[in-house]
Amino acid sequence: MLMKRAWYRDIPGIAFVCLLLLILSGCATSGSGLLGGGNWQTNGLQAAQLRVLAVNPNDPQQIYAGDEQGRVFMSANAGQQWQERSSGLPLPAPLSALSLDNAGKKLYAATEKGLFVSSDAAQHWQRLSPTSSLPATSYTALFFVPGATSRTIYVGAAQRGIFSSSDGGTNWHAASGGLPQGTTVNSLSFDPDLHQLWAATTSGLYRSSDQGASWQAFMNGLPTNITINAIQTAASSGGAQGLLYLGTNQGFYRSQDAGVHWQRGETPLIGSNIRTILVDFRSGSSGTVYIGSDLGALRSDDRGQNWQSVASGMPKGTTVYALVLGATGYVQLYAAADKLYLFPGIGGMSDPKRIVPLVLILFFFYLLLRMTTRTRGRRRFPAPKQPPTPSH
Repeated sequence: MLMKRAWYRDIPGIAFVCLLLLILSGCATSGSGLLGGGNWQTNGLQAAQLRVLAVNPNDPQQIYAGDEQGRVFMSANAGQQWQERSSGLPLPAPLSALSLDNAGKKLYAATEKGLFVSSDAAQHWQRLSPTSSLPATSYTALFFVPGATSRTIYVGAAQRGIFSSSDGGTNWHAASGGLPQGTTVNSLSFDPDLHQLWAATTSGLYRSSDQGASWQAFMNGLPTNITINAIQTAASSGGAQGLLYLGTNQGFYRSQDAGVHWQRGETPLIGSNIRTILVDFRSGSSGTVYIGSDLGALRSDDRGQNWQSVASGMPKGTTVYALVLGATGYVQLYAAADKLYLFPGIGGMSDPKRIVPLVLILFFFYLLLRMTTRTRGRRRFPAPKQPPTPSH
């Protein structure tokens, strides 16, 4: 007759399967499990008050960061080690923007004391000499029109409008027709599908369809006293045509009709100051959007309708000024704040907070294995029977 298998003999197998599933689920959630760095982590630049970030399009391991004093730092290994590279910059001179050209050969810096360029990975900087078409002033925004062969640059200035160059910065001309006198440009963006240039300014939001020769305000649905810090077009990252994202000092707005109408999302973020917007270009639909704000770094997976914190690990109330994707495969999200924050954190297994739960699970599995092994041993080798007591 067949013996019925005791249920407790399956405990080690069940425990092993549960442990395996837990590990696999952790690895499958973008590093958010036990084996991944699922939280924000700081790594280098601990004392820097960072304001701008840039990634080399030819080598996403090469990350640049700039702080509020105007110093520039470079990492060649995705943020693990950093070197200061500020030779030639007029310190202190706060940085407003840092950007590489489309070829990834020249790095430009918009500073309080003019425009600067480096052709050797920020080892040396040179100032773009002021001309009658490029005044000596404080510059606040940089934008390169996308395209492998495009050499068109637009720069925004404090109280001086917009200037453009079509030859990589050699010759410049004013591109501010229709903008209010004395406006400061905070952000520039371009819709490659509709060939529209956008400018977020302290005077409102403006659009140009003729390369900056003339501008028109698009404020329908926006408060009159609003300051617009950042604008991004979804189409520039492969997203829907006419979908725009706006970061302001009164929350987040979006438009689905090329800026004709603006409205808040389902999570309005009223009262928050949105500093920067990053559209996730890794997916074809570009439905994922990140913002940096005085609430920290937030993420939306439904095109800006609802928002949630990207991850834990960043102190509450941290203001995030810039966000970029970098590292091999663009798997790393970088946030510029009082320190440099990385998500997911590098080397998740080196974090004691992740090692301890894994050790406890392994220890529990070991105890179960020992317990069931002893039980099997007792059943396999029963205690010898005592001889019967002789009767008298």
